[in-house]
Amino acid sequence: MKENQSTCIRHAPQEINHNSIPKTNQSLPGFLALTGVLFLCWLVLLATPVLAAGQSNITGIVFHDLNENNQHDSGEPGIPGVLVSNGKDMVATDGEGRYEISSDDNSVVFVIKPRDWKTSVDNNGIPQFYHLRSSNGAGGAKYPGLKPTGSFPESVDFALYPQEESDRFRAVVFGDTQPRDGKEVNYIAHDTVEELIGVEAAFGFTLGDLVFDNLHLLQSIAEVVGQIGLPWHHVMGNHDIDYSAESNWNARGAYHQTFGPSYYAFTWGSAHFVVVDNIRWVQEGEKRYYRTGLGEAQMSFIRNYLEQVPEDELVMFLMHIPWVGSTPWKDEAEREELFSLLASHPHTVSLAAHMHRHYHRFIGPGDGWPGEKPHHLMSMGTVCGAWWAGAPDEYGIPHSMMRDGAPTGYGFLEVSGNEWKLRYKAARRPADFQMHIYAPDELPSSAADSTEVFANVFNALPDAQVQMRIGKSGPWLPMSRVKKEDPFYTAMHQREHSYGDVSWRKSGPPNPDPRHLWQAVLPGGLDAGAHTITVRAEDEWYSYEGRRIIRVTDPK
Repeated sequence: MKENQSTCIRHAPQEINHNSIPKTNQSLPGFLALTGVLFLCWLVLLATPVLAAGQSNITGIVFHDLNENNQHDSGEPGIPGVLVSNGKDMVATDGEGRYEISSDDNSVVFVIKPRDWKTSVDNNGIPQFYHLRSSNGAGGAKYPGLKPTGSFPESVDFALYPQEESDRFRAVVFGDTQPRDGKEVNYIAHDTVEELIGVEAAFGFTLGDLVFDNLHLLQSIAEVVGQIGLPWHHVMGNHDIDYSAESNWNARGAYHQTFGPSYYAFTWGSAHFVVVDNIRWVQEGEKRYYRTGLGEAQMSFIRNYLEQVPEDELVMFLMHIPWVGSTPWKDEAEREELFSLLASHPHTVSLAAHMHRHYHRFIGPGDGWPGEKPHHLMSMGTVCGAWWAGAPDEYGIPHSMMRDGAPTGYGFLEVSGNEWKLRYKAARRPADFQMHIYAPDELPSSAADSTEVFANVFNALPDAQVQMRIGKSGPWLPMSRVKKEDPFYTAMHQREHSYGDVSWRKSGPPNPDPRHLWQAVLPGGLDAGAHTITVRAEDEWYSYEGRRIIRVTDPK
């Protein structure tokens, strides 16, 4: 592979052989000719960018694959204006679809899918938009990793296929699937994936922690999620890293082998998606751990990509760890720079998982946010819930309710231009199951006006208006958002821990602030008999409604 297209070939420095220097008694015309050639080569070398050790320039074409054989054949036109990146820099293809970019070993070159075009996918729906280069492969001592790839081909080409994309579309969103073993892979299949097979959506993505440290399961999870039948993007999580590796690159070897690059971007309609790897792998002697962060190359990639995106278009960042309120950053200055970049585009949104809680947080000045308006960060509820804990149901699947009281589930992301919203879907539940209401089953009439009612509205925005009423004609009474553990979850947790020894993992302690819990007190003077509590919640996205029946008894 050539370093450059110059007629002068650059060699490593060599010791001068004085016997090869032309002597004055040699032919003067020959000497002048040789001197001229050397001078021209010197000028070309001065004009040629100096590449770092191990780097080379690679070239290729992004083309319309007319016969869909994933090879650039004669007559297949190049596609101009498509962005290609090496994970740091990016270039746009010229009028003939060609590009040139630098690369080195242990790297990836990928195309950024443009609007109205698609890449091929493998049997599991994983988009094939990249070329990995790692002459020695990548991995650790514990898990098989990326196999040696050898050099890039002489021409690194990317095949694209036309498709129609609307500014209005839907995507499926998973939080952590995170199985420990094959049995838990089966839970994912039965609890979540089966009801999504054939769903109408543009694509789907999982926001990291694809597995629970057992990297042997990466292929299994790819195969199961692939049954949904959508193009699927798998984000890197902290439990997807090989901590037996000796470098940051090798720690991602198993992930690279199955899913490709750990960060990149793609466009659908007028919306832009940036898949982020914000797991900073840290090694201190024998100690290995992680922090939140991006690294210099990925920061450059984000910076360069945002320069290409119009400010009035939606940019969604898909990562595992939330920017705030979770794992500390390795470099706070890096976070400040990132927030400055995000704030330069008023329609940026961040979707994360990791917390095993479902909530919305608006990042503001107190978090170091420099923008005029807060940044919407969403922590996605997880497919595995609370790590597959809790009593099994009749199908043998743990209920795995998250510690904020939200059930296992996933989301439907609805995009329309630069606006978006997300509906939460509880696994194996009706679509309108959006809350649970906690109140006693029975109470004496005299205790009604001191009895609290709690509504956990899983996906409600923080400023949602939540009300309750008793019966069909009672007045609507306001409910207030409260910061306390969900009593519904607490009661379940106490019940499970009263069972003694069991063969399954019991639920963990409740979260002290679910962020989506509302409270009110029953009105006094309730007649004896059955009553229905109706709760309704409204925010700028959706309206939700739920019911619970209580029985009021006369005091004895």
